[in-house]
Amino acid sequence: MNRYGIKAPILILILAISAITSCKKEKPYQYKNTAQIIGYDLRDCPCCGGYQVTIDNVPNPNGNSFFLAGEFPSNFSLGTNPAFPVAVKMDWEVLTTTCFGNYIKISKIEKQ
Repeated sequence: MNRYGIKAPILILILAISAITSCKKEKPYQYKNTAQIIGYDLRDCPCCGGYQVTIDNVPNPNGNSFFLAGEFPSNFSLGTNPAFPVAVKMDWEVLTTTCFGNYIKISKIEKQ
C-alpha cells in the first residue's frame, strides 16, 4: 500500500466539497421599480423643474404622465449630453409634502 493510504482521497474529497460549498453566488440587488428618465422639465411654474421620470406600472396619482425628480443620488450621473429616454432601475418614494406629490426622492438608481 502506498505511503498515504486512504488519507489522500479523503483529503481531496474534503477540499473539493469545501470549494464547491464556499462558492455561493450572491443574489443581485432587487430594485423597487424600473423606470425611464424621459427628459428635463422646462416648464415655468412653481411646481416644475427637474427630471421627468416615468415609473413602470406606477401612475402619477395627480394625473400627470410623469413624476419629477429634483436630483439624483451623488453616485449617479446621466453624463453631459444624455440621449433620452434613459432606462433605469431605482428605489424611490413620493415626497408627499412637495408640490402635491408630483416629486419623488430617488434613494438608489442604476442604468439598465
